Amino acid sequence: MNTNRKPLFLFTFFLLAALVASILTGCGGAKPKVALMLARGGLGDKAFNDSANEGLQKAMQDLGVEVKTFDYQQDTQSENVRKAAQEGYQLVIGLGSENSAAITEVATEFPDTKFALVDAVAEGANVTSVTFSELEGDFLAGALAALLSENNKVAYLGGADVLVIRRIQFGFEQGVKYVKPDAEIVVKYVAGKDDFSGFSKPDEANAIAAQLYADGVDLIYAAAGGSTLGAIDAAKSANRLIVTTGSDQRYIAPEVVVTSRTKNMNQAVFMLIELFTKDELQSGSIQLDYKSGGIGIAPLSADLVPASVSSAFEAIRADLESGAIQLEPFVGQ
Repeated sequence: MNTNRKPLFLFTFFLLAALVASILTGCGGAKPKVALMLARGGLGDKAFNDSANEGLQKAMQDLGVEVKTFDYQQDTQSENVRKAAQEGYQLVIGLGSENSAAITEVATEFPDTKFALVDAVAEGANVTSVTFSELEGDFLAGALAALLSENNKVAYLGGADVLVIRRIQFGFEQGVKYVKPDAEIVVKYVAGKDDFSGFSKPDEANAIAAQLYADGVDLIYAAAGGSTLGAIDAAKSANRLIVTTGSDQRYIAPEVVVTSRTKNMNQAVFMLIELFTKDELQSGSIQLDYKSGGIGIAPLSADLVPASVSSAFEAIRADLESGAIQLEPFVGQ
């Protein structure tokens, strides 16, 4: 009897051990969870949020992470970010200035969770902020606008009077004045001081852009998030030119969108997630610029840009990249 029981006991022991090992292995193999807190306007803006989501989806496919997007909640964004952390998302990435306060607040409550903010700055020992130096890209957009202008009159349309939009305007104006010092630059914002709703008001942007074209503006440089779609429609109606920001938007209206100054949110989001999966994500600041590929200029539309303008633009681009053109830094607040 005793001889028979010993093999049975050993078999049961090893079976249980194997089962426990299997369970532990399964737990250890759980996918890392990443949450993306969208900016105002949400998915479908064909710019800021959509570009960031491209990076998120690429990370899901290439890095094997579990992902989820959270829509922006104006009055309860801190609760929204807190919900993501409570649901076990180990990396919570916010987009834009409207997520800054919420990320800063909630990060202190979850010290073991990693937080990140893209295109703005948040504070915290477990927070990484990714910002962009758009200056060179916006300078090139301004230079192109001036080269294309026949009436010597161009416009800048910003989503709201916020720091990043003023910074983009500063670079654009430098580019215009470099080519045509006497050019008229008309500046309009969809919304006022710190009013982020201006990035999701395409109808209002359409009305503003339509009036700008009616007033003789040859080209609008739009940095207005989802509102830019309204400005593009106005350009189509007026048969005038527009340069956009965010992602490459030439496909939306190839008959009027000359190019786009890209802010590669997709690359920034993917970079953060890749560093996180490698356990290399550090708190602090990361800055991406034109030279690093964080900022770029989409190819110029051959149908809208004469060969002479394209040649002049490429010469300016070469001088900028070589250092022959030195830009004035943005120091405003």
